[in-house]
This record gives sequence, C-alpha cells and structure tokens, in this order.
Amino acid sequence: MMKAWLQKIDSLLLPQRFNDGFSPYVWLIYLPLLVIPVFIFPVSLSGRLLTIAATLAFMTIYFHSFWVPGKRVILHIVATIALGTLTAFITPSANCLFIYGAAFCGRLKPMKYAFSVLFMILLWALFISWYYHFQWYFSMPALVFSFIIGLLNIYQSVLDEKRRELHLSQDETRRLAKVAERERIARDLHDLIGHTFSVITLKADLAGRLLDKDLEKARKEIMQLESISRDALSQVREVVSGYRTSDLLSELANAKHVFTSVNIGFEYQFENFNNHSNSHADLDTYLTPKNNKELAIMLRELVTNIIKHADASEVNVIVKREGSNIVLIVRDNGRGFDNQKSEGFGLKSIQERVNALSGFATFTSGQPHQGTCSEIGLPALSQIKA
Repeated sequence: MMKAWLQKIDSLLLPQRFNDGFSPYVWLIYLPLLVIPVFIFPVSLSGRLLTIAATLAFMTIYFHSFWVPGKRVILHIVATIALGTLTAFITPSANCLFIYGAAFCGRLKPMKYAFSVLFMILLWALFISWYYHFQWYFSMPALVFSFIIGLLNIYQSVLDEKRRELHLSQDETRRLAKVAERERIARDLHDLIGHTFSVITLKADLAGRLLDKDLEKARKEIMQLESISRDALSQVREVVSGYRTSDLLSELANAKHVFTSVNIGFEYQFENFNNHSNSHADLDTYLTPKNNKELAIMLRELVTNIIKHADASEVNVIVKREGSNIVLIVRDNGRGFDNQKSEGFGLKSIQERVNALSGFATFTSGQPHQGTCSEIGLPALSQIKA
C-alpha cells in the first residue's frame, strides 16, 4: 500500500520517461540548509514565513524543470536565482539557491550557452554581494560551489551526450553491418546460382540430345551434372557462412572448362607481370586475398552473362598490371547489348563490388554481333615495385 502510494506521488512529481531513479530526490538533500538556519538564528516571523514560501516555490520550480525541454530550463534558472536574491536579504543560507541555479546549467545546450549562463550567475552573485554588502559566508559559497557544481554538471552533460552519440553510432554500425552482410550474401548467391544454373541447364540440354545418339557420353554429362550440383550446394553453404574461398587463377581454369563444355573457344593471358608465362602469373604477389577473391567472383558473373546472353563463339581474357591496378579484361564476339540499357543485376552487382574496393569498371558493346568488352580494375598491393 505504501509502495503504491509512493509510486503515485513519484509519477506526479517526475515524468515517466525520467530514468535517473531516486537521484532527483537525493539532490534535494541541500535544501534544508536554506530553511534550518532561519529557525536557529534570530530571524523575524515574516522572514521565516518568506523563507518557507521561497522553499516551497523552489521545489515547484525544481520538479517542474524535469517536465520541460532543456532549452526552457533557462526560465527555471532565472526564477531560482530571483528567489535566491530575495531570500539573501533574510538569510545567508540563500546561497544554496544560487548553487541549484548553477546546477541547472547542465541541462542547457549547447555547451557554450551553458557556460555563458553559469558565468552570468556568478557575476550576479558577485554584484549583489558587493552592492548590498552581504557577508563573505554568503558570497564565498555562492561563488565557489556554484562554479564547481555548475562546471561538473555541464561536463557530465557533455559526457552523457557523447555517450548517447557513441551508442547511436554503435547501433548504426551494427545495423549497417547486417545490411552489408545481407547484400554480400545476395550478391554471392546471385553470382554463384546464376552461373551454376546456367551450366546445369546447358549440361542437361546436351545430355538430353545425346540420349538417343551416344548413351555413354550422355551418362558422363549426367555424372558431371551431379558433380556440379554437389559443388554448388557446398558453395552455397560457404557463402551463407562467410567462408567461400576462390581466386582468379582457379576461376580462369573453371571458365575454360565451362566454355569448352558448351563449345565456346576460350583463351586467357597475362601482361606486364614479372616472371610470368601467358598461362600463369603469381597473382597473390600482386593482389590482396580479398581483391583476388572479388575478381574471381566478378569473372564468374561475366562468364555466366556470356553463356546466358551473348551467343558468342570466342572469348578472350587478359589480366594485366596497369599503373597501380590489376586489370581484368573480358572480350567476347557475341551479340552485344544496348549501352543505354546495360544495368542488369549482374553488371550492377559487379559495379557495387568494384565501388566498395575503390576500383573501376566499364562495360562497352559495339554494334550487334560485334561483341562486348568488360574492363575491371582493382588496386594492386602498394609495395609491389615495377
């Protein structure tokens, strides 16, 4: 019963959004310093009544300040300092109201404004102490403790604001990380599944045509279909778990195998690499593992596009060093595309990957049946010397 009664009073005094617990009540521990001295030292009855009225008025101002936006707390500060000034003519202990007024400065924004108001409070306390010849035991606590409490509250308010910004930044970072991971999985699955299903479709079509002509070759094609599907399932698991590994050299070998199986001529070569042959270059020496993997994924996407859309008979790939980049060039002699309508998901996915790695990508196509040229560049390792 008592607990419910106290909770009801608390809900009347403080807003429900306030989450500092009992600290607002604890901060009132200094308020008796305003009232008690007027009953200990000789003060007129009217002075005592005025002090009690000022105390009640301050408590009203104090609790009301928690219900208003921070920028309107300046009104509560002015009212508190006005009460402190009037009560100072009755008792020196009125300096505690100046301290409370300074404490409110922590609620003001921005910090420069809060310090300006605190400075004005100190100037006002100094002025009335000098003009009305108040005793030092009013002016010294009013100046010293107002400065200390005001400074600490402003500093704490700034720390709280920075902490909130940090939490928001961390939340945003986690949210963006989740979005980036979903996009990564979507891109990788698109690249993988698009490529794999294109190969499966071609293999299945070839096996179907061979069933009536060459049963043994058809059986081999079907066995390859099983192998391809098992490999695709394994790679899908790797994509989802984030551990899919690939490199450009292995993807070039895979592209040669795929193109050969669908009767498309394929050649690749390396240019401007040290100690290389036309069929080999130590790309790990020139590319970070991440960039090597990304180039492999992008090559896979280009291979898928050629098989699905290009109707090409020849494909040529060049991997070369060009300035501070490693450049992948893929050319085919297929039907080409309209440069104004080239924003398919595959090319868009490649462009997103390239942008994330500070590289570049261009896709150009000539007249119909004159082929397509895709050029992708990613930064090479900076320590490589020519």
